[in-house]
Amino acid sequence: MTDQTPLNQKDKEQLQFLLDCYGAYEHHWPEDKRSWMLDLMKESTEAQHLRSQVIDLDQLLDLAPSEPNTVHLLDSILATAPTPAANKFALKNWWPYESIWRPLSALTTAGAFGLMLGTSSPDWVYNQDNIELEEAYVSFSETSFTGDFLEGEIN
Repeated sequence: MTDQTPLNQKDKEQLQFLLDCYGAYEHHWPEDKRSWMLDLMKESTEAQHLRSQVIDLDQLLDLAPSEPNTVHLLDSILATAPTPAANKFALKNWWPYESIWRPLSALTTAGAFGLMLGTSSPDWVYNQDNIELEEAYVSFSETSFTGDFLEGEIN
């Protein structure tokens, strides 16, 4: 009882997608789509034709030898891999970045600049304190303090 009407585009795309993903064998199909796919196979020759193309590929894949045990493959690859030197005081153990020279040069430059500025400051930094002291001395020496103070104790 196959119908000669072609599948609509949406059903065809979904059927082709599911056949590409899961193959032509019914036991590989998702359970929620299995009855829908079987109904399409009963009703449409186009669906049967799509499945027959995928069956040919599945049978060809069944004939191919299975892949080797990956544990042995992984062991053989790791056996040939170079091993790093076991130096627990190596720089890369505590510095995770690529190169240490850039941050080290920046730190050294900042430290050198700070030392240079601290030891050879311009004269106006030191003279400013002296100028303020001289101005205060002059302003206190010119005023008379005889009548400006309140009598009694200062709280």
